[in-house]
Amino acid sequence: TAVCIIPMLEYLINIQARFDFQTVFEGGGSRRTTLSDSDAKALLDSGLFRELLSLYTCTQDESDASNVVRLQLLRTIFALSVQAPEILGRYAIRVPDLVKEVHASIFMDENLVDGILWTALGSSLLESKLEAPKPRLKLRTNAKLNLPPVDTSTLAERCNSGFEQLCKSCNSALTSYKDIVEKEDQSEADENEARLHKETLGSIVKFSNYLSNCPHGIKIWLDSLNNNEDAPQKAKKAIADLRSTLARLPSYAGDETGVKGVDHKKDDDNDNSSTDDHSEIRQKATSLMQRRKDFRQVVSLVRSSVKVIALALESQKGAGLSLKTPMSSYNASSKTD
Repeated sequence: TAVCIIPMLEYLINIQARFDFQTVFEGGGSRRTTLSDSDAKALLDSGLFRELLSLYTCTQDESDASNVVRLQLLRTIFALSVQAPEILGRYAIRVPDLVKEVHASIFMDENLVDGILWTALGSSLLESKLEAPKPRLKLRTNAKLNLPPVDTSTLAERCNSGFEQLCKSCNSALTSYKDIVEKEDQSEADENEARLHKETLGSIVKFSNYLSNCPHGIKIWLDSLNNNEDAPQKAKKAIADLRSTLARLPSYAGDETGVKGVDHKKDDDNDNSSTDDHSEIRQKATSLMQRRKDFRQVVSLVRSSVKVIALALESQKGAGLSLKTPMSSYNASSKTD
């Protein structure tokens, strides 16, 4: 059911949360990029949003394939919630079985960006205003549902802590990735480690896409930062440290013309050993060029993402700020073209 309905909901809101918050329609076109209040109310009154929540909270501890779909469903629920935070968002954060999971420390450990976004939404809606608590909703639930222990820290504290961890992990990934790129002899273990570092760096791209493509995204995140003393300053320092690391990375400019391998030796064609040596050197040179090209492209996407986040922090407004970045095609699990 979820596999069929998720693409339809993405078409409605023009956001693919399961694919790092890319937009369905590039450039937006004539499509609105947010739900109107009437659209959100229709989703709520029809019972569809409630059924999506029930579908998520009633499924757990199944096969790996089912858990992948379940996470995609959760991200779609979040995209709907953040599109209409005062209607769908407030409804979602009143569902105990949902918030106990997405606001737990173990959830953020396993899904860092998702944890940051859910705690930011909760903090923005629950901690920003002094108001009487709303009654919680009870959905159909699985009797065997295994919920994590409740975290006693505030949502704003957890959100900011997650963001600092995101920046630190990206800092570490950039440095380690650079060291692997510069190694002369590459092993399979090095290639696997480089792939993991690119996946880590993909997290900052995903967070930046969220700020750029979700109309209420910046305001919700800034609300959560402002609900925790010194959090805006800590977030700015974390981003400044990341920008400093990016500034120290080699550019590898001119590699396409600077590394050509080794010329053929015309007077030694009969020396098979020499030919093999030169062939191996050329292969290593070509491999180095490709690794540096991949590195440049990944770093360029990370740099653009960091710029978006820095601009959001500097704005301290959120509403009406338009941030567009060229990273919708980023795929951390494969080589960038």
